[in-house]
Amino acid sequence: MKQMNNEKIFTVTEVNNYIKYLMQNDALLSHLHVKGEISNYKHHTSGHIYFTLKDADSRIRCVMFKGNASKLKFIPEDGFAVILRGYFSIYERDGQYQFYAEDMIPEGTGSLYKAYEQLKKRLSNLGYFDEAKKKKIPFMPRAVGVVTSPTGAAVRDIISIIRRRCPCIDIFLFPVQVQGAGAENEIAEGIRFFNIKRNVDVLIIGRGGGSIEELWAFNEEAVAKAVYESDIPVISAVGHETDYTIADFTADLRAATPSAAAELAVPDMQNLMGKLSQFRYVLNTAISNYIKDHKSRVEKISRDNVFRQLERKILNLSQTLDSLDKYLDYNMLNIIKSSRNEIDKTIGKLQLLNPEAALNRGYGIIMRKSDGKLLSSINDMLLDEELLIKLKDGKVAVQVKGLESKI
Repeated sequence: MKQMNNEKIFTVTEVNNYIKYLMQNDALLSHLHVKGEISNYKHHTSGHIYFTLKDADSRIRCVMFKGNASKLKFIPEDGFAVILRGYFSIYERDGQYQFYAEDMIPEGTGSLYKAYEQLKKRLSNLGYFDEAKKKKIPFMPRAVGVVTSPTGAAVRDIISIIRRRCPCIDIFLFPVQVQGAGAENEIAEGIRFFNIKRNVDVLIIGRGGGSIEELWAFNEEAVAKAVYESDIPVISAVGHETDYTIADFTADLRAATPSAAAELAVPDMQNLMGKLSQFRYVLNTAISNYIKDHKSRVEKISRDNVFRQLERKILNLSQTLDSLDKYLDYNMLNIIKSSRNEIDKTIGKLQLLNPEAALNRGYGIIMRKSDGKLLSSINDMLLDEELLIKLKDGKVAVQVKGLESKI
């Protein structure tokens, strides 16, 4: 700062800093709420959001830093009417004042409700709520997994009702927080735990009633994703009958209350036994009547003349069959005897043709010693070649000393 003619001269930075000081120390500008419509909305990669807040006649440049922006329960968009809480200050580099927003809520409705509607729409577009993808709740599960608070009334109701309806079914509890920071991650972890363990056939997730803030963990995407990806069927039981959460839409079955979820998860054994007794009585009666009716019809048919004629015809055919059986046995014996004679004759002829038979009459079979080939001509022999002569009781080794042809 310099002086000229007794007048102070300020630098640009000094002026901006002074204006900033005035703004930050002004009772109104340092803490106020401003409403308007969002335009030029930009979500920077740094996590900060920049936008303009406008009404019919004016506009204000605004910024919300990452720390505050990450706490929003909904995603701002151009055209949203909102109420901002924060303070005015000046951005020294540009010499422009702007509003530093610390919180933002949609005007006319709560931020949680806006977030709920946005997430519901987005997950619906991703197919999270498709009925075709819903899994069937097993009729008689071996075990039920429960993801809820271990101290609330909900878990006591669920256990009590399952024990009363079907005492043979095992119950496994994964204790979690059902509200507050991090509750959604614990609930999602419980769902994934049972899917890894594979020790239950159906899951119940939920809690008792409460405000939208208290039920909010079941409106988080982390829970919806875990429910959607679960291979085990999930029953959602959050709040009272009039409460609907994102988990309810994503689950394979929605129960109005935790107690209703327990009733939907397991059958009532007493009712089943009663129905089984009724079915047994109805079945036995039907079978008895069926037998009685058909027995009467059989007796009536047996007395009918047509049936008697049929019976006589069957008896006659049976007698004919006996005669044919005897005739068949007689013919088969003759065929076998005739075939045996023919076989004996054929064997006799074959024996006459058998070269081995000639050995008994003093003949011999000459063969080459080296390869066992039978020889029938002197042309097949060589001088000094060793031969074998097969007789009826053995073989004789000989050597060719001379060859004399008839020709």
